[in-house]
Amino acid sequence: MEFFSGKSSDSLLILHGGAPSRAPEPDKTALATAALIRFSEACMAELAERDVCEVVVSALREMEADPQFNAGLGGSIQSDGQVRVSAAVMDGTRQSFSGVINALEVMHPSAIAHWLQRQRSRVISQPGVQTLAQQLNLPKENLVTEARLTEWQRRNNEGGFDTVGCVVRSKRGALAAGTSTGGRSFEFPGRVSDSATVAGNYASAVAAVSATGIGEEIVDDALAARLETRCRDGMSLQEAARRCFDEAIARGRNYGWIAVHRDGDWVVAHTTPAMSFIVRSERGILASSEK
Repeated sequence: MEFFSGKSSDSLLILHGGAPSRAPEPDKTALATAALIRFSEACMAELAERDVCEVVVSALREMEADPQFNAGLGGSIQSDGQVRVSAAVMDGTRQSFSGVINALEVMHPSAIAHWLQRQRSRVISQPGVQTLAQQLNLPKENLVTEARLTEWQRRNNEGGFDTVGCVVRSKRGALAAGTSTGGRSFEFPGRVSDSATVAGNYASAVAAVSATGIGEEIVDDALAARLETRCRDGMSLQEAARRCFDEAIARGRNYGWIAVHRDGDWVVAHTTPAMSFIVRSERGILASSEK
């Protein structure tokens, strides 16, 4: 378990690649962190010219396409042999949440969640997800990778990475958060994780939060919304995050999160053995899980 914090007046972009309950092999953590560093560099270059939500989705799409993460391609296989993916995006300026739950054969659920930002109905599940994916010309994708299939056949869920996420602060203080997941291996079809809920992904004009870990525990603690509410009620981000962290330890929780405040404060925390992450500003990397 670890707790990191800092402050920057520049634009900020934070990515996480998941907080597994069991410690992964060191080389897997290194590979995941290296990927996050590459993705963050490319997305930071976009932040000066693009909307914060667009930058969040750009980062999520990179992670969804990388099979080492449990999001999009290479998502966890459920008990019926299918990969179902979920994602959420929240625009802090408008305090607008949108999400996709249990999409089949869609590599980038974050793209659908982003499109839903401007719609009247902003959280959808089956069968509407597939219909909408067709309307948006998103191709059907086989999300099962050989590594995930081998894991599923052996019924061994050790060493992988969990839900991925991104939070962004523009130089003017605009905030956004996005989270994407392949769920949990061997789970009963239809399980809803925290990622497409305000417990796992939340942003306002005050703070933006993306969580990862055991979804039921994140939902039980209303983690992302609780952390943001404490900031809105006057706590500093570090004080609010530290209280959430202490509560999580006391309850024996297994999760982590990344968060950024409109004033430039940022926090990365996890109660799990590891969490891959990168914190980047215009001036470069401020912190990462690279040892």
